[in-house]
Amino acid sequence: MDKILDGIKCFIFDVDGTLILGESPLPYATEVIEHLQRISKEFVILSNNSSYSTLENMERLEEVLNVNLTLKNIYTSIQATIDFLVKENLKRCYIVGIPSVVKEFEEKGITFDDVNPQAIILGFDKTLTYNKIESVSLYLQREELIPFFATHPDDTCPIIGGKIPDVGSFLKMFEQATGRVPDKILGKPNTSILDLSLNGKNVKKNEVLVV
Repeated sequence: MDKILDGIKCFIFDVDGTLILGESPLPYATEVIEHLQRISKEFVILSNNSSYSTLENMERLEEVLNVNLTLKNIYTSIQATIDFLVKENLKRCYIVGIPSVVKEFEEKGITFDDVNPQAIILGFDKTLTYNKIESVSLYLQREELIPFFATHPDDTCPIIGGKIPDVGSFLKMFEQATGRVPDKILGKPNTSILDLSLNGKNVKKNEVLVV
């Protein structure tokens, strides 16, 4: 492994199906993270999963992997979406997400607006209701098109026992109902999330290993 580490300054790990599966660690995931910490190598756990806030993602990974992490070790499609909205100066959005995710948006200055939103944000919402589905569908059919963004494109999320519908499945439903597809998807494989996850790190792309 030390030979692999030569020339690599930062490691980027996927989460679901790479480090963990459901609430269980995958073989050697904990040992690899602990080894990188021991030799002081930078690493980022890069997750498309927007069914948790960034803090909840970190706490979940700490518990499942039995390691200590900091927020610097975590970058998610939620953060990528927030960074994009801030850059575009979109401050009022209809956000489809669990309450802690909506709170994270609001903490960064992006308020939940169900009256006159500037954009629609679709995340992996495990509290999804028909009322939310109806609201998004009607927003997407307005004569003056409202920008439509998704946190990531994954059709399913792997868990123990199989797979469950993820944002990509929701997007197909809205496309079938309204004819609209997202104007932009912020999570992987969009390369911008990789660039954003490396912000503040003094590394070149050829010094990064993505797992």
